[in-house]
Amino acid sequence: MASLFRKLKDAAPTPPSPPGSSETRARRQQVWLAAMLVVAGLLVWKLNHILLLLFGAILLAVLLRTIAEPFERYLKLPQRLAVLAALVSLLVLISVGAWAFGREIESQLSALTEQLPGAWAALREQLTRLPFGAEVVERLDAMIEQMGLTPDAGEGEGSEADLAVPTPETAAGGSAPRLPVDIFANVGAFAALVVTVLSQLGLVVFAGLFLALNPQSYRSGAVALVERINKRAAEKTGRAIELAGTGLKRWILAQLITMVIIGVVTGLGAWAIGLPSPLALGIIAGALEFVTLVGPILAFIPAILLAATIGPEMMLWTIVLYVVIQQAEGNILIPLMQKRMVALPPVIALFAIIISAALFGPLGVVLAAPMAVCVFVILKGVYLEEDVFGEDGSPKGA
Repeated sequence: MASLFRKLKDAAPTPPSPPGSSETRARRQQVWLAAMLVVAGLLVWKLNHILLLLFGAILLAVLLRTIAEPFERYLKLPQRLAVLAALVSLLVLISVGAWAFGREIESQLSALTEQLPGAWAALREQLTRLPFGAEVVERLDAMIEQMGLTPDAGEGEGSEADLAVPTPETAAGGSAPRLPVDIFANVGAFAALVVTVLSQLGLVVFAGLFLALNPQSYRSGAVALVERINKRAAEKTGRAIELAGTGLKRWILAQLITMVIIGVVTGLGAWAIGLPSPLALGIIAGALEFVTLVGPILAFIPAILLAATIGPEMMLWTIVLYVVIQQAEGNILIPLMQKRMVALPPVIALFAIIISAALFGPLGVVLAAPMAVCVFVILKGVYLEEDVFGEDGSPKGA
């Protein structure tokens, strides 16, 4: 009898789940996701400077890990010793370069700095001779005045030079130089700026070093935090971190190679056509190549200003030189680099610069390209679940 009741109980249909329970759960998840996105947006808006410092530390950690890989592979060093060896090698390389070329670089950069004001005056004179040159000069002067860079801002009636602190010599009718009222305030502001920059740079260096020494622990910690909420999300988080690290590594390698090539070619080209300070121009072009799209334009400005001090023919040769270099970079160098790096579409790079400038300011423009690389590979590899890198390690088409 008991077995009969047990069979009847097992055969009885299970009560259906209350209607709308799965839909309610899905709606709750959507609400939570929307709330998390709003909170993330607010954090980005309020803590943008701290997030940029964090990303700079991550970029430095990836650079150190990239340099440390040969020490691990060929010298069989442990991970931490390889990172320390990479740091020492980087410092030695910088020191040797400063010792070998420091004086020449310093002299050419100083000469370039001294020549730029006169070069700007010569360029204005050359522009005024063109049909619409006067209007262009007026607009440029207005832009410079809006930026607060007017060279004559300290001259004229009621300027700060006339507001001076009287000294015993000047009170007695002497001719000793007068001290501006706000000189101590300017010195204090400059000192505060230097301390802030150095402290933030030190923070980035130390944070990047600690990240490079033990990246697995930070990755495991991030995955463990997400795993408390959702295991599938934790797997995607780990995948996103791996893709972002690989993408940044490939971008840094390609960018360093491009910077060296562009710097050398620009310096040699400037020397060949007779531009002053060719070494300084090559260093500026190579360094600014780190800033995607915007850097080459900024590197062209000092070159054309120096060319204006020589004449229209030199200006024409300078334009031809920089156009040829940019065309060769866009049509030859970058396609070769993209075979072993992340092929970031130009439109994405352009909008990344615009968005980063609006959110983070000038420093966001500098870091726009690596941030776009991270977002691009994560969206493609995690959200779209596509294969970002092929079996041989080369990137798939964008």
